[in-house]
This record gives sequence, C-alpha cells and structure tokens, in this order.
Amino acid sequence: MRLPPLGLRAKIALALAIAALLPLLVGLIVLETFGFGHLLGTQGRLYESEARTLSRSLEIAVESQAGHFWSWMSADSALPDFLATPKPPAGKDEVAAIEKRWAKLPVDDPLMREILGNPAAASLSRYVSSHPQAAEILVTNATGQVVAATRKTTDYDQSDEEWWTIGRDLKEGGMWTEVLHFDGSAGIFSLDLVMPLYRDGELLGVAKLVLDVSPLFLSLRPTEGDDRARLEILLSDGHILARTGDRGFQPLKEKLEPDSLLCVRVGRTGWTVTGKGTDDERMTGFAAIQSPEIDRKLFEPGGYVLYSSPKDAVVAPLRRQVLLIGAVAGLATGLCVLAGYAFVDRKILQPIAMLSQATRALAETVRLRRDPTLTESEADSKRRAAKEDLERIESIKTGDEVEDLAADFGIMTSRVMRYHRELESEVDSKTALLREELEMAREFQNALLPSGYPDTSTRNDPLRLGFAHFYQPASTVGGDFFDLMELDEHRTGVLIADVMGHGARSALVTAILRAVVRNHVISAGNPGDFLGILNRELHDVIERSQQTLFVTAFFMVLDTREGKATWAVAGHPAPLRARRSTGNPPQMLWNGAQKQPALGLMGDMVYHTSASPIRAGDVFLLFTDGVVEAENPAGKEFGMQRLISTFDESLDGPLAAMPAKIVCEVAAYQKRRHHDDDVCVVAVEVLPGVIPDIVSKPAPLTGSVPSGA
Repeated sequence: MRLPPLGLRAKIALALAIAALLPLLVGLIVLETFGFGHLLGTQGRLYESEARTLSRSLEIAVESQAGHFWSWMSADSALPDFLATPKPPAGKDEVAAIEKRWAKLPVDDPLMREILGNPAAASLSRYVSSHPQAAEILVTNATGQVVAATRKTTDYDQSDEEWWTIGRDLKEGGMWTEVLHFDGSAGIFSLDLVMPLYRDGELLGVAKLVLDVSPLFLSLRPTEGDDRARLEILLSDGHILARTGDRGFQPLKEKLEPDSLLCVRVGRTGWTVTGKGTDDERMTGFAAIQSPEIDRKLFEPGGYVLYSSPKDAVVAPLRRQVLLIGAVAGLATGLCVLAGYAFVDRKILQPIAMLSQATRALAETVRLRRDPTLTESEADSKRRAAKEDLERIESIKTGDEVEDLAADFGIMTSRVMRYHRELESEVDSKTALLREELEMAREFQNALLPSGYPDTSTRNDPLRLGFAHFYQPASTVGGDFFDLMELDEHRTGVLIADVMGHGARSALVTAILRAVVRNHVISAGNPGDFLGILNRELHDVIERSQQTLFVTAFFMVLDTREGKATWAVAGHPAPLRARRSTGNPPQMLWNGAQKQPALGLMGDMVYHTSASPIRAGDVFLLFTDGVVEAENPAGKEFGMQRLISTFDESLDGPLAAMPAKIVCEVAAYQKRRHHDDDVCVVAVEVLPGVIPDIVSKPAPLTGSVPSGA
C-alpha cells in the first residue's frame, strides 16, 4: 500500500522526532548492552571474590591439618623409627595371600594386632584423638603394604592405588590432596592428604590422612542479606558434591552443564553464567580448592567452590533503572520536541502557510478570466482576497530568511498582479482579433466547399446521382475536405481528403488543395493520373515549406451513361458500398490494404485506377478517419464494423439524413459533444434516369436534400 505524501508540517515533525528519539534510542541500547555487561562484570567479580574467600578458608583448614600432622611427626619420632626398623620383606605370594584373606581378618588376629597395635599405630591414634577432623590415618611401607593404621583398612596392599603411586613419587616435604568425596558409610565429606615419609633422603613409606571436612562445609555461609544465594562444592568431573540447604550441605548427584564446567576447569578462578537457556540461569563465581603449599603441578584441584544467585535478581535493579531513565528521558525528549515544533511552527510554518495561501489566491486571480462560471462580483471578491493575502505577507516579521522571502514574494506578487491586469487587457484585444480572424477563416473554408450538388437529372442517361454530406471540424477550422466536380455531361467526380492534424495549419493546406484541384480538373477523367498530379503539386509546396505534412485522399469518377465507377486512393480508408432493398450488408469498396501512400510524401508516386460497374440502388459512403477512430471514455474506437452496421441501418431512410445519422451515432458513442478529430461524411446514391423535359431544376445545396430527388 502506497502512503500518501507528507506535508511540510509532517516532515518537520518527523525530522524533530527522529533527531530526538534516535539519540535516546541509541542511549537506551548502549545502556541496555554495556550497562548490563558492566553490572554483570561487577557482580560477577563480587561473586568470584566470595567464592575465593570460601575456597581459601577450606584451603587454610586443610593446610592447618597438614601442618599439625607434620608437626606431630616431627615431635613424635615413633612413626619414622618404626618404619626405619629393618624388617624382612614380604614376598609377592605372601602379600597376595594376605590380601586374599584381609577382608575376613578379625581385629584380634595377630597380623591385625601388629598393624593396629604397634608404636606407630599408637602414635597415629593419639593424633586422631586430639584432632577430631582426622577421621582416619594409614601408613604403608616403601612397597605399599599397610604397616600402621588407626583402624582396619579396606585393602592390605595399597601399591595398586592411585594415591599411593602419587605419594611415592612426591619429593620430601611434598603433599597431594585427592578430590573431595562423600563417604556414604560414614556420612561425612572427606578429603585425603597424601605425603611421603623420608629419613636421610630415603623413602620409608607413604602416609594417608583422611580429613572430615563436613564441619568446614557447615561453617560456610552465603553473604548475609542475599536470601537467594547458594554455595556448591563442585568436583572436577562435573558432579556437584554438595549444596547449601535448610539443613546445611546436602550430598547431590547433579552435574554441571558441559559449557559451564569447561569454563570453570579452564579458569579455575573467575565468574560465569550457569544454566544458560534454562529456568535456573544464575550468576556464578567459582574458585578452585587448591592450597599453594601443596604440590599440584599436574593434578586437578580437589574441587571448586561455587557461589551463585539467580541472574534475574542481579539484572532486575538495572532494568528498573533503564525503565526509569527511559521514562524520564522520553518525557524530556517529548517536551523538547513539542517546544521545538511550536517554535518552528510560529517562525517558519505559519509564514510559509501565509505565502502558500497568497500563492493560491494569486493563482485564482490568474484563472478568473478562464472560468466562465464566475460572475463579475465573484471575480472582484477573489481579487480583494488576493490583495488582503498580499497585505498579510507584508506583515510577516520573523527577522530571518523567511521574512526576506516574504518581502521578495510580496514584490513579485504585486508585479505579477499588475502584469496580469495588463496581460488580461492585451489578451482580450488579441482574443477578439483572433476570433474575428478565425471566423473569417471558417467562412473562407466553408466557401471552398461545394455550394451545391451537381445536377445529373438533366442528363439523357439511364442513371442519375444523388448527394448528401456532413462536415464538422474539430475546432473552428479543420483539415478535412471534399469536392464534387462535373467533368462532362456524363461524368461526375467525387473527392474526399484528410490533411494530417487539424486546426489552422490543416485548413491552410485544404485551401491549397482546393486551388490545385480546380487548376487540374480538366485532367480528372483518370483518377490515378489526377491523384498523381495533386501529389506532385503538394509535394513541391510541402518541400519548400520544410514542414512534415501529408494528405490522404480518395477520388472516384461516376459515369451515368456507361454505368461505371473508376477510382484511385492515396492512403485513405476504403469507402463503403451498399445496395438498397437487397438485404445484403454494406461492403468495403476493396479488401485488404492499398499500398498507395498519402499525397505529399513522395513526388514521383504513381497511383493506380480501379473500375467497377454501377447500377440503380447503389449507395457509396465516403468518410475520413475521424469517424472510425473516434474513442469512447474507455479508449475503445468506434471502428469499421460499427460504421458498417450504422450505415446499413440508415439505408432504410432518405439519403439526405444518412450522413447526419452516422455522425450522431459517433457522437453518442463518444459521449461528448465535441469531436477530437475533424469529421467528414459524403453519401452518393445511384438512381434511375428520368425523362429530361419533366425534371425540375435542382434546388441549391442545403445539406439535407439530394440532387434530383
């Protein structure tokens, strides 16, 4: 759908709106984009700091337990002394046998008493009793067999365990922590500390301290005031070990989504948005549980602390700020736009509207003499209105280019109105003279047309002729022309021609054509030769005038003694031929196109003569193209078939009414009084001959009575 064109007021209002709203929109978009990003970054760093603080508290607790254990071993040499005491090594078969029956060994078995009751085990038990967070301690020799423990272990041979392999490869003073895990049987969260035991640079064994970190987890709490914040302990494989709840940390079996897990494992410390695309999208800070005192060069951290809140809760304050800022800025922008429009309207639009009104009033005064419906009093009223508009223009005082434009327009309007009055007077005199000259031209052109029809009733011939015509130019004068010529006592010539265009120029050519026709009427016995003479004469005149003109023509000679018609054509439509009282429809005088160009185009053109017998009852209809090319309001032409039908209907009436009836049908088809082109219709009827001494003399041409009728 095409929108209507905008006026100046609408364009200025639109420009002001765009100029004001576009920066506002850009500002809101920037605030929405970068403001959110800044807030998320700030809040994310706060959450990262919170997670790092909680992680560090866990790390400090683990470091503290590790330090206590090292201090204990340094103070109590029972464990190193026991490990340093030479013992015969157990063979593989012996180790395999013990391992096979280990699970069923009772606590009072000699082997179990040796492991749980030796001095090293006693030292470990004293340490556990004084440190509640130490859930279990076991020590292996350099080959991986348990030699001391605070309670029975699950396996005797620990050499195939990952922790033992890692602990054996650690340097003296090194420590490794295994990942956090939940011990379902004990109902605790545990963390294993593994350390090698050396003396004098020789590896004596490996110790494993199992810490109960549940109290540490229970001591962790989200920041006060953030009811929707939560803490989570994440393992390196993506499983969430525990999460804060109403009853403290609870063990879980959930997993973190892969994208968020990758971000956590790569960054180790930072913040991200977890749960993207779900209902639980959260702003999450994370930090690895990893003490700088513990050797972790090639190993994953023992876990990660996640501190998070719902993302909507984070961005909600910014959204409220954006809405508030947008509302205030929109209100301020609207007020500025209204104020700007009011200023533009008063200083620019209203003066321009006054100039426009004055222009229309001036245009109305210019059209006053062209509107025949206006009375003299109405015309005077419009002139007074134009003068008042001119006075209002002179009152415009804006102090800028609009005032200069109004002053210049006022001067121009005054001069135009004065020139218009002078022009009206001059046009009136010129128009009167032109009308007089056109009337004279019309009378002159009418004088060129036949003043009477040839009288064929006095001929002692078996046939005689009747004539009727209708001629109407499109303007005062026209370019259609016809002539009737008595060539001798038996032959009559009928000429119809159509000059290109219509109006004064075409009328001038018809006058030239009439003069040429009358000069060469003696040569009109042969239609082809006669058109050739007319063509050469017109071509010479047109060529000297350096104008582009041509004339279509049809010339027919009717012989009432021989009963014969001869004709020639120069680009003119074919006349129609009919016979009364036969019931047969009219026919074109020839079928197909006649390749005979119009007069005046080629000076050496030869025109061919055709012949046909005639008899009483024949009626010929000659016409110009203004008849068949007349268009109705839909742009459809009257056409040859409609002309044939109208001609056929008019055969029932007198010959004198035939041309006028045809022209009336054409006018009714056009649905307007004036024709777009000149119209000329000539009807010729062949009648039976009469006795010469009883025929009355022909009446003068009136356009309604055929000769000899």
